[in-house]
Amino acid sequence: MRILVVEDEALVAMLIEDALTLYEHKVVGVAENVAGAMMIAMREPIDLALCDIRLADGDSGVEAAAQLAAFGIPSLYLSGNCPSRTDNPLVVGYMAKPFPTAALGRAVTAAHAVAQGAQPRAMPTGMQLYDHGCRDGPATGQA
Repeated sequence: MRILVVEDEALVAMLIEDALTLYEHKVVGVAENVAGAMMIAMREPIDLALCDIRLADGDSGVEAAAQLAAFGIPSLYLSGNCPSRTDNPLVVGYMAKPFPTAALGRAVTAAHAVAQGAQPRAMPTGMQLYDHGCRDGPATGQA
């Protein structure tokens, strides 16, 4: 898959990129704010965005996910500040930081399956899905 990482901490972004590469995903770009995410989205096809909630310069991953949704790009939040609900139907779920990098590949696969309207084969520990319609908080289920 082609993944956009929206993360303002360089070390965390590098760890995410390394973990995704091990699972043979391609990171098409790393953005530290909403403007950077949108610049990448305008020039690269993206299958899934991984968004931190609190970004540089007071930006928000929630806003980044909302703007990416306008391009039809689904998102998964990776944050220590994950909201328990969202009105954005293209935000499929979240993984709370800190998370094991070994679970990230499975989380990306599960999030992409959900974004495509399928049931994921397995849910990694620590990943929560938002309920369809995203109004009643996260759905539970972990492997």
